[in-house]
Amino acid sequence: MISAKIFIDGLNNLQQFPFQINTKVRGFKQSKLHKKDGLCDEDISKIVDYCSLLESTIQNLRLKSILSLLIFQGLRQVEITRLNVMDINLKDKVAYIIGKGQDDKELIHLHPSTIKVLKEYLHTNRIREGALFRSGSNFSSGSRLTTKSIREIINKVLNELNIDGGTHGFRHFFITKLIKSYKGELLTVSKYSRHRSIQMLEVYNDEIIREQDLPRFYDVFSDITL
Repeated sequence: MISAKIFIDGLNNLQQFPFQINTKVRGFKQSKLHKKDGLCDEDISKIVDYCSLLESTIQNLRLKSILSLLIFQGLRQVEITRLNVMDINLKDKVAYIIGKGQDDKELIHLHPSTIKVLKEYLHTNRIREGALFRSGSNFSSGSRLTTKSIREIINKVLNELNIDGGTHGFRHFFITKLIKSYKGELLTVSKYSRHRSIQMLEVYNDEIIREQDLPRFYDVFSDITL
């Protein structure tokens, strides 16, 4: 819409039209509310139970490692794909990631559950350098996983467990869980979610407050029946 408007403005300036044809054209107004809910505690419980039954194969350990980075660290898909083995420091319990729109690596603290899974994954794979997560397919074996590959891996599990959601739903869960636990301390939450501003976190917080207030809203009209 913006590109088309600029193009037409240029043609208007060149007097290519007999009159201004875009004077009443308005841009779109988008709601800041999330269009799709993230995963809930019940969904995560299903995933945890599913993982507890998996054998310790290379593929399954890779899956559990990716899930740990989604659930306990709230990493974005692209941040996971960019990880190298040398970015993981299990001794100091930290990792270095390249965040969204960033060029330099930033430090994050790893949750004990993440450390446990990654330690087993790295020990089993015996990889010392290069991409942390690699493809095992016949066509691209050994190459770095892409965001598309991660979505396919995660969506396969979600579909099998009949969970309505996607990969980004894990980040929604991660942030929502933190905001509830920290009782709306958005500045503290932003240190873990790595949002550059708290504006987006305010959207999460508003949704949580609205959800928690629903019982009172329902009760207002409890004496009315149709």
